[in-house]
Amino acid sequence: MQIIKLIFWLFVCQLPALGAGAVSGNLEWYHALRQPPFAPPDWLFGAAWSILYLLLGVVGFLMTKNGLNAQNRPTVILFVIQLAANALWTPVFFGRHAVGAALLLLLLIIFLSAWLIKRFWRENRPAAWLLTPYLLWLLFAWNLNYAFLLLN
Repeated sequence: MQIIKLIFWLFVCQLPALGAGAVSGNLEWYHALRQPPFAPPDWLFGAAWSILYLLLGVVGFLMTKNGLNAQNRPTVILFVIQLAANALWTPVFFGRHAVGAALLLLLLIIFLSAWLIKRFWRENRPAAWLLTPYLLWLLFAWNLNYAFLLLN
């Protein structure tokens, strides 16, 4: 039963990547933007997000491995909300070319992720540690998004 739960969360946490692939397939607009000097190469985004979505899947499993109950339900809801917000970022940035709106959305995702880490620090310390690279990447992404806003 636990392996099914793990596979479920690994799958659910890959869903934002599937949507991202569909929207960001044509990167002409992105490559036409003035790039900040710290913009990583395209391949690094895919590698980083693959690892981060895997970590998020493990976090999803850890928070529900003992079942869904009244105690962990608010955390699960918060986790799903931040995952949905994450899934929206790519269509906003790459699909709508709304760099400012994407920046605000990243701020929301950062806030939700920090809130999750705080909750997990009390409830499930390994999950908090697994979310830390995600939060660090989100902070980098916010800075990158902000640089795109300033330069373009």
